[in-house]
Amino acid sequence: MRRHLPAGIAGVVLAATLVAVLCGSAIAYFSTTGTGDATAGVTTLAAPTISSALPAVGGTVTLTWTAVTPPGAGTVTYTVLRDGGEPGGNCPGASSPTAVTTCTDSGLEVGTHTYTVSARWHTWNAPSSSTQAKVTVGPATELALSASTTAPAAGAADNLTITARDAKGSTVTTYGGSHSLTFSGASPSPGGNVATVANSSGTAIAFGSATAIEFTLGVATVSSTRNGVMNLYRAGATTISVGDGSISSKVGLAVTVAPGAASKLGLSAASTTPTAGTSDNLTTTALDPYGNTATAYTGSHKLTFSGASASPSGELPTVTSSSGTATAFGSATAIEFNAGIASVSGSSNGTMKLYKSGSTSLAVSDGSLTSPTTAVTVAAASAAKLSLSAASTTPTAGASDNLTTTALDPYGNTASAYTGSHNVTFSGATASPSGAAPTVVNGAGAAISFGSATALTFSSGVAAVTSSKNGVMTLNKAETASIAATDGSISTTAGLAITVSTATALKLALTHVTISAGSLGSSCLFTCTITGLGNSGTVKANVAVTDSLGNPVTALGTGHAVKVTASGGTIAGTPLPIPSTGVAESTTQFTYTSKSSGSFTDTITAAASEGTAYTSATATASK
Repeated sequence: MRRHLPAGIAGVVLAATLVAVLCGSAIAYFSTTGTGDATAGVTTLAAPTISSALPAVGGTVTLTWTAVTPPGAGTVTYTVLRDGGEPGGNCPGASSPTAVTTCTDSGLEVGTHTYTVSARWHTWNAPSSSTQAKVTVGPATELALSASTTAPAAGAADNLTITARDAKGSTVTTYGGSHSLTFSGASPSPGGNVATVANSSGTAIAFGSATAIEFTLGVATVSSTRNGVMNLYRAGATTISVGDGSISSKVGLAVTVAPGAASKLGLSAASTTPTAGTSDNLTTTALDPYGNTATAYTGSHKLTFSGASASPSGELPTVTSSSGTATAFGSATAIEFNAGIASVSGSSNGTMKLYKSGSTSLAVSDGSLTSPTTAVTVAAASAAKLSLSAASTTPTAGASDNLTTTALDPYGNTASAYTGSHNVTFSGATASPSGAAPTVVNGAGAAISFGSATALTFSSGVAAVTSSKNGVMTLNKAETASIAATDGSISTTAGLAITVSTATALKLALTHVTISAGSLGSSCLFTCTITGLGNSGTVKANVAVTDSLGNPVTALGTGHAVKVTASGGTIAGTPLPIPSTGVAESTTQFTYTSKSSGSFTDTITAAASEGTAYTSATATASK
């Protein structure tokens, strides 16, 4: 229709066209105002026709529709509605129209879906008739696992089958090619072996790491030793799961792993710090190569324990057999196993006693299987006795000899808990001929005679000499002595044998002195005092060559003699020869006789007349 307005006539012309959609066509509506000539026309926008709606496995539908020719300038675009809402895949939605005439909708659940395609040109819109498509297999929503066995042995190959399924459990055959899967649910074995699945190239990949698996028509199966061979190492029940980052197994694969055959033994102790001589319960376990308990190892087995030594006093380490007999380390011990484990029952079947203190490494073997070592530190028991040792067991008379006093437990271990100051009394040595008593220097540095309490400082069970204190012993008599000690509660059980030798020859001494009357002073060796001898009284004595403490020397050699003189009275039997061998003591005596009347005080002197000039010996005799 065309209208012409006369020229020169001013006015407003309003033209309107109602819009109605009839039989798939669109009628335009427009308005304008103005003066002059005008022409108006009305046309339609055709609706597209859906030519195909093809469903496919995996929850997709491919749509194709006819193209619509625009009624004027511009491009026709299209939008798709699925079930009255937005489509998926690459189909154009209401907010993103495009000029394509085909698309693939995805992510569809199983069922019948209704599609409409609308053509758009400027503000015009022309929808198609509805078309339906029936989806029978939806998108993959889970990965289902199965295995050639759900009761594999630890470390054995177990072939997995992995299937991509939709929500209804149908295999999604479009799930193909390589997918990066991550397996989970199995823990490392006690020995640290990590569960693995072989990828499509045959490499064993640890659980928890991405594993490339190849799918064909929705299913991944093992090929040779590739593409899903699983190895589990921890015995027991577990549930295996798998995921690709988007979908995963909804129900895990329940697997119970059986332990392998025993390949070694494991050894543990109730205490790794037992006290010497106390019971310590052992548990011996048969283990497979991966550290699982080998439950098939059962019944009585002959085990030999090793690693511990006898105590200082000779007690051997022992383990009780299944019958309760204490058997020494190194000897076969019958031990009863139940499902791979041997544990103590009462005091039988593995009660261990160690007697030597210190660190040790225990092991056990049945002749074929052996355990790694188990570290045990044995503590000494309480102090039960004292022990003595000396820097020298052949000291010279009067020389310092460092003495060490040690507190020992019943098995000869140093009782390290015996510490601090303890009063120890020493015995077993005697005074020298000159009267010098044997001594031990206490912790404060004072020399204390044998027989008196001597305060010694102990550190971890040992009293040792430090800075000339705390145990310096001096023995003065040349003799063989057996030194003993006690603190009043514990004592030495065996004396310390010491042989004291004579020191250097230095003095002459009067020996075996006898008098006819009167009194002889208590100390008579280098000097003697005789009172009340009386007139015509006699003094008789031998003469010996001694060290500074009065111990007679030996093997003096030839050319030694002693002459005895007196300031009054008479001397007979002089000079006295000194033997060249044996004890350096005259074999004969001299005799001093006092005057026949009147008072007197005479000095008797024994001095060297031949050989070395030793210090003289003297005696004073008086009435």
